[in-house]
Amino acid sequence: MVTVAKEVSGREQALKLLVKFDAGDVGLDALVEREFAGLSTRERAFAMELVYGVLRWRIKIDWIIDLKSTVRTKKMEHLVLNILRLGVYQLLFLTKVPPHAVIDESVGLLKGGGTRKKGFVNAVLRTVDTDRESIYFPNLKASPARYLSIVHSHPEWLVERWLKRFGVRETIALCQVNNRRPPLTLRTNSLRLTREQLADNLRRDGIGVEPCAFAPLALEVKERPSTPLPPSPDYYLQDEASQIVPYLLAPKPGEVVLDACAAPGGKATAIAQLMENEGQVFALDISPVKVGIIEKIAEQLGTTIVTALPGDGLKKIDCVPSRGFDAILIDAPCSGLGVIRRNPDIKYRKTGADLERLGALQAALLDNLAGYLKDGGRLVYSTCSYEPEENEEVVKGFLRKHGDFVIEDGSGFLPEQCAPLVESDGFLRTLPHRHGMDGFFAARLKKPLR
Repeated sequence: MVTVAKEVSGREQALKLLVKFDAGDVGLDALVEREFAGLSTRERAFAMELVYGVLRWRIKIDWIIDLKSTVRTKKMEHLVLNILRLGVYQLLFLTKVPPHAVIDESVGLLKGGGTRKKGFVNAVLRTVDTDRESIYFPNLKASPARYLSIVHSHPEWLVERWLKRFGVRETIALCQVNNRRPPLTLRTNSLRLTREQLADNLRRDGIGVEPCAFAPLALEVKERPSTPLPPSPDYYLQDEASQIVPYLLAPKPGEVVLDACAAPGGKATAIAQLMENEGQVFALDISPVKVGIIEKIAEQLGTTIVTALPGDGLKKIDCVPSRGFDAILIDAPCSGLGVIRRNPDIKYRKTGADLERLGALQAALLDNLAGYLKDGGRLVYSTCSYEPEENEEVVKGFLRKHGDFVIEDGSGFLPEQCAPLVESDGFLRTLPHRHGMDGFFAARLKKPLR
């Protein structure tokens, strides 16, 4: 008799991941890689939908659970709480699974949990399902930050900041786009083919793509394949905003360039493409594992001028040319608040206190690495954040210490179509709700000739 192995359940693996995420010992990407490794394509897709859906809407989901439960979420054990989160997400945000099936499957996740816990999960989910019309939220006029935080599932401290800077309508638009699935964007490997040739090739393979509005080599995948796009020497998966930053550096063939915080290698290889694979690009990262990732991507794309090395941007750099680097890119470690739509876990891992800490780290990186720039060289400082403490305040603090450096208007170096992305202060700023791409900041600084 042949025994057929039972297919691993995406719902069960999603629950395991969420419980481990709550424990806080492993990052989301690592958990996805580990917990979903044995899933079929279909179950993996379902598990990803559940995990990312719960993390996008967790604040709102917890509010609803608190409304319908006799036990507050803060007092629930992680297993029960995450079963309820998964159940509420499926009941209120998905439409394909019938409510009775959602409730039955949710109760079934409590293997050996005892009748009391099963009864509790069953009762809460049934109440959510039958009383969904009675769900209410804070009053927008009386408590705008509280209302937006819960209804659009973003931390209240962050909503308060955005309300002061953007106002109510833009804050709502930003939160809404953060809760949507982000676009899948490719960067054409211009060393091998044009964007038009890549688009034709992909369309022949049944993958619908359209050129992006700003980045010259970017294609957005409009019709997603059923399986993930495989690695290819013809393209690299990279958001449009991230693709634009290397243009601000304007690297030229034959130059020696430093990408000081280079993992996973997207910008370093983009720089090599702009240099037509002539010259040298030193791609540093503090993590030896990530250095290996950079090497793999550079090899895949054929960017042979990229040399990946372990290095700490806060310390002495060993690969410096005698006159200094022609150009330096500092894509600084940051809060990542500009990429929440791709990484919803950021909402629960960052606090306002992190901005001050990160700002100090970023300032130290900029201060140290600027010393390796040759006279007349240029430096681009960038983050995937909108927050002033990580961006313009860091740059202005640097200029107070290094009065010989000057800000160069980004519109003079970016492709013509990118002019709307550069504000009056000369800085590049992209916002998901305005520009349809990740949130990035970048400043170009020049060191005068002596």
